[in-house]
Amino acid sequence: MADYPVLHGIVLSSMPVGEYDRRLSILTKERGRISAFAKGAQKPKSALVAAAQPFVTGAFTVIEGRSSNTMIRAEVNDYFTELRSDLAKTCYGLYFCELAEFATEEFIDESETLQLLYAALRALSKGIPEPGLARVVYEIKITYTRGEGPQVNECVRCHDRKGPFVFHVPSGGCLCAGCAGELFSEEGRKAYELRTQAVASGYFNLDDSTWYALRVIASTQPSRLFSFSVSENVLAELQSVAAAWYAEHVDHTFRSAEMLQTLQDTTVFEDITGKPPV
Repeated sequence: MADYPVLHGIVLSSMPVGEYDRRLSILTKERGRISAFAKGAQKPKSALVAAAQPFVTGAFTVIEGRSSNTMIRAEVNDYFTELRSDLAKTCYGLYFCELAEFATEEFIDESETLQLLYAALRALSKGIPEPGLARVVYEIKITYTRGEGPQVNECVRCHDRKGPFVFHVPSGGCLCAGCAGELFSEEGRKAYELRTQAVASGYFNLDDSTWYALRVIASTQPSRLFSFSVSENVLAELQSVAAAWYAEHVDHTFRSAEMLQTLQDTTVFEDITGKPPV
């Protein structure tokens, strides 16, 4: 038998192809993100049925071709069954996978993103931290694994490290009071807008605890990232910053994020957060 490579990773997505097969996107330690066909994976008695699903973590034996890959065997380490039994958690997990699929490439070392995704799915399955915090931590951290995360330790213009700072999304992170000028404070921005009739957007005066959380997210290894909690105010500020950052710097619409938004209008989220949807 030929000695085919065994790739270790997580299945990000699975789509039916024809009547019997599936096309998988897999984030691997050895090859980055790859696509692979799972022949016969839609047949009920196929050995690949269980493995050809999102969230599956394991070792995948792959025949590598010039134009396509074929997965012929899988040794599963984790199915993350806790995610599949809860609709809201399933949607969060699919969003995490879709974001990882967007953020990674083939034949690039994506081991840090792979570790981040595994840690995020594990945290989601355990419910610690709560899903809203897990989501925003994952969203912010994955920008750093892409090498595109915000600067949160020094002014992006003069490199002052003392602060205080305002977070400015278009500039890429911290601005000190000297570089931001009158736009540093909310009052100054209002005065600027009244005087110039121009909108001063993308500025966030953050709580000290939010700055601390951002710096923890930026510097902590993925395996240890989902072990802290924050106040509701800090969570709201992190969510606002992440939403503004993605709107400015990530030119992509995530279908699973739209599903999450739809679910927020239902009672499903009460089941996993203990709080009514907002």
